[in-house]
Amino acid sequence: MFKRLWLGFERYWVFNLIRLFRIRGQSERVARGFALGLIINFFPTFGAGVLISGFVARFFRGNAVAGLVGGATLTFFWPVLFYFNLWTGGLFVADPIPVAGPEDFTEKTMGSLVLGLNFAIGAIVNSTLIGLAVYLILRLIHRQIQPGALAYFRRQAREHQGRFRLPRPVLR
Repeated sequence: MFKRLWLGFERYWVFNLIRLFRIRGQSERVARGFALGLIINFFPTFGAGVLISGFVARFFRGNAVAGLVGGATLTFFWPVLFYFNLWTGGLFVADPIPVAGPEDFTEKTMGSLVLGLNFAIGAIVNSTLIGLAVYLILRLIHRQIQPGALAYFRRQAREHQGRFRLPRPVLR
């Protein structure tokens, strides 16, 4: 069961990386679209983040496909990003309700923290810093690594499909 789950997770990442590196066009638009799509995940979008990321990337003249890939990249890490936003916001603003660990989360504390100033400041700071870093890194390396990365990920996809296929029966 875990092997099949891992193979599905691997397939998801390889597919998105192939989509990202197949994009033709200016590396600046690809980097802008991916970074804008990625930062949408720092804000609560309640499942619509992937769609919103494509529209946001397109609105700011980035590549829409790169925005969709960026939006899908961190979708499953929402709990980690939520905690990261709270932690970062706590560096700037004192917590209105002290929360020591997961057992202290109640309905009252969740409402206070989600709508609180520390979450908002943390989300803005994290999305700005990480979005800018991802944009600069992808802007610098996209054009240079595109051919080699695309060949590598295609090879990975073929090997991955080979692991999913059943052996062919021998005909006599």
